[in-house]
Amino acid sequence: MGKKLIPSKVIIEFDNGVFASGVILYKVNDGGEITRVKTIGIKNADFSKPVLNGLLQKFIKHAESAEGVRE
Repeated sequence: MGKKLIPSKVIIEFDNGVFASGVILYKVNDGGEITRVKTIGIKNADFSKPVLNGLLQKFIKHAESAEGVRE
């Protein structure tokens, strides 16, 4: 049995509404033995930063709706 990652959390940091950095927390299953939580930065990972910025806007709209904030 080979190694498998067990993703736990992704933390995404925004600065003034724009993606700044992030971290993924995970464990490794190595032949049935589970490691402690490990982390790796995602700042230089191959993903679309505009998509993350759009996701933040959706989160903000959801929070505004929940709080009764009007534009």
